[in-house]
Amino acid sequence: MTETTEAERDVAPAPGNASTGTSGTRATLLRRAPLWALIAVPVLLGLAEAIRSPRLNFVDYWLVLGNTTNADGSLNWTELFSLYHEHPILVVGIVFWLDANLFDGANYPLGIMSVVLAGGILASLASMLSPRLRGTKRLAVIAALSGIVFSSAATEYFGLGMMGVQWLLGVAPAVVAIAFAHRGRTVPAILFAVLGSLGHGAAFPVWIALPVVAWLRRDQRWRVLLPLALGVCVFVVWQLAPWPESYPKSGIVGLDTHVGAMFTTLGQVWSFSSVDLALFAGAVTVGVLAMLAVGAVRQRLAPADGPAAQLRAEDAGWFGVVTQVLFMAAMIGASRGGVANTEGLAPRYCAVALLGVAALTVLLINRGPRVLFEKAIAFALVVALATYAIGSTSATATREKYPVQPVLGVAMQVGANSVVSKEFGYPEFLERYRTLGVYPFTDDFTLGCDGGPELGGRVDLAATEELPAPAPNRQTAGVVEKSPVVGDTEIRGWALIEGAQADCVLITDQAGTVVGGGAVGLPRLDVTLVVNGTGRSGWAAVAAPGTTDGVVLVQGKGKLYRVASKLPEG
Repeated sequence: MTETTEAERDVAPAPGNASTGTSGTRATLLRRAPLWALIAVPVLLGLAEAIRSPRLNFVDYWLVLGNTTNADGSLNWTELFSLYHEHPILVVGIVFWLDANLFDGANYPLGIMSVVLAGGILASLASMLSPRLRGTKRLAVIAALSGIVFSSAATEYFGLGMMGVQWLLGVAPAVVAIAFAHRGRTVPAILFAVLGSLGHGAAFPVWIALPVVAWLRRDQRWRVLLPLALGVCVFVVWQLAPWPESYPKSGIVGLDTHVGAMFTTLGQVWSFSSVDLALFAGAVTVGVLAMLAVGAVRQRLAPADGPAAQLRAEDAGWFGVVTQVLFMAAMIGASRGGVANTEGLAPRYCAVALLGVAALTVLLINRGPRVLFEKAIAFALVVALATYAIGSTSATATREKYPVQPVLGVAMQVGANSVVSKEFGYPEFLERYRTLGVYPFTDDFTLGCDGGPELGGRVDLAATEELPAPAPNRQTAGVVEKSPVVGDTEIRGWALIEGAQADCVLITDQAGTVVGGGAVGLPRLDVTLVVNGTGRSGWAAVAAPGTTDGVVLVQGKGKLYRVASKLPEG
């Protein structure tokens, strides 16, 4: 008599009683509903992060778009085949250009695309789970993988969409390729590996991972050798591509620094702020993965028809992921270790650490102590919860970039090139952005005053009221923290109107012409220690070059107020 699987027990009706079977199915669905919710929630939170992110794009988007676009707004195909920070940008450059033409260069479509790419990673990982993981246990592990892939540590990918697109256009196709190889489908695996290699250098290790998977599966020799040969070709083409001029890194380093950068990359998901803890976590990760890999190699070298053959094939794809992760971390250690071992803590490398956690979790369930398989639900969900909670530190660092981003938009509009450069907007390409019509060079650009003054408009300064100086228990107050207010420099301060943050901030010249603006709602915990009101009272603004002795205005409750041009004495 054959053994009934867990999945079959969940849904099989009692003999001779169809109604009991229906009730059992309903009970199973209800029992599994929380797990389905756990799968969906991290994905939805990633999507929400992309939607809530600023409209104006960030950092690398501007340089890649500027370099790969001609003066007339068309694609510069020659530059698409150059390298950016030693990485291919063919696919990334096309995606950024399409975003500029279809979505006015907005940030959040790229964040949504990053969510989709991460979803592809999740689906690929789920497809490689062992058939021994059935029913509720399988759903729980998928839920854990969802929490890991969409961890809060990955917030930078979704909130700063350009970062997610750059990295995941390399990593996601590589993981999909490994999933195909896991099932012996070498041709589609190679196609996705090529796609990833055109997207980002993070995909390059896939050309080693695919042969590892095929070798562990005992596939035909050509399935092992062909990816290796193509990988050599990819490496040669990469070396022949136009390289940007490079200089020695700033660090005074040794071999330990490069190894340290590799380990902090792998361990960052366990500690965003402690280098030593990240180093330790990375070292433990490498050690455990190495022990698991040794066992897999021994099984591979055992007779092909031995009892370990099935287990080896079930885990082949996961060891492909391990290969991908370790080589990605080694590449980061080799390149960024020239600065410091802390470089591995950069949030943009979180995909490496998270994939490492995913592979380690599944392999420990499959090949670790038996208790981990028996308690797979609790073990997997605890790991996912821990990575999600610890990642909140990285997520906070990303979100702190959101409120001030409108300052870059105003700086671009008024030609404040020093501020544009400081915020990585690349002023040498401003005319190309304007030609493309990307935000902020769109008709709907606004300073946020809800129908109030815009750039070039006029304000009757005599009709405005000056905000009172700060005082205990005063709920309407504000200051400018730098005086005088001049153009092409970032001006900061804070303002409260009846305890609430300002709706917008403006800068005018002495005649009342609006020559600048910026962002409101910046966190200012220090202000709450002096006055009663919101903790988001901060503002930052910039004015056009040539502005001298400008006037800062804030709007709140439908009224414009002048903000004192210097801190009160005493």
